[in-house]
Amino acid sequence: MKQLFLIFALAVLPLSVYAATADKELKAQIGKCESKYKSDKTKKTDCIKKVKKAAKNTDKASANKANIDKKAESAKSDLSKADKSKSDKVKAATASSVTTKKALKAVNVNSASAKQLAESLPGVGDKKAQAIIDYRKKNGKFKSAADLEKVPGLGQKSVAGMKKYLKF
Repeated sequence: MKQLFLIFALAVLPLSVYAATADKELKAQIGKCESKYKSDKTKKTDCIKKVKKAAKNTDKASANKANIDKKAESAKSDLSKADKSKSDKVKAATASSVTTKKALKAVNVNSASAKQLAESLPGVGDKKAQAIIDYRKKNGKFKSAADLEKVPGLGQKSVAGMKKYLKF
């Protein structure tokens, strides 16, 4: 009787302690081993070892997957930061163009400075404004909007968009 109790204590108690800390699925699998091999201690022990080994391998696989997920999340976060930076640049560019549009007003292209041209005419930035000044110095005053089309970098469409803001 003492031997039977000792075998029971050695076989069942460690299992119950382990089962208390293991997750539900592992408990269920160990329970299946115990019920399937009630009378055969060797087979029961082998079955439980296989279940524990499988659980250990699953834990390793889960840890590897968690590492991969963590790296993927980090990469996603880096991309998100890059997208935010790009978005901020686009917003800044849009804000500056909106500011330029608000300052649109009629300007005399024969007497205005490059800064005044850039601030007052739609589609004209610092470079195009300087091109207008350079053309004016070289070829004389502008008489009409058609004369502005001869400035390098300005075409029919851009001049048509600024016609209502031109004075001669």
